[in-house]
Amino acid sequence: MRFLKRYHCWRCSLPSSILGLGVSPVEFSCTAGFPVLWTNLVTAQNVAPLTFALLLLLYMVIYQIDEFAIFMVAVVTLRASKLEEKHRRILKLIGGTLMLTLAAVMLFKPALMSDLWSSVVIFGVAFGVAMLVLLIHRKVLPRFGIVIGTEALD
Repeated sequence: MRFLKRYHCWRCSLPSSILGLGVSPVEFSCTAGFPVLWTNLVTAQNVAPLTFALLLLLYMVIYQIDEFAIFMVAVVTLRASKLEEKHRRILKLIGGTLMLTLAAVMLFKPALMSDLWSSVVIFGVAFGVAMLVLLIHRKVLPRFGIVIGTEALD
């Protein structure tokens, strides 16, 4: 019975594992600096096309090792901590405010993202807004008898 339970958990995380492995090749093209440099180094050695393809495959495998390790740590951690619905809501709130804040910055003043300190401030503002919304939702509105969602029932 214990084996079936483990098998079931592995089977449930298979789609997320496939998704994680699918994101990495897309990310590969986004972080093109090292692959382009590496490709130029290999091309300068005048290697045959088959050798180049095999070396590129080797590079991709090495590139994926750290991605896979990070992904597995996240899967094991989330499985161990039993992420509850209220925690998922908070993560969605933080992610949503971060995306909205970044979108506003990119629309109105993208140059702010070129400086490390202003980028940290932007992320801090997004996190602060999320915490303010959470505070209003959990503490202020219930005092006025306003309950939004089912969190109060939890």
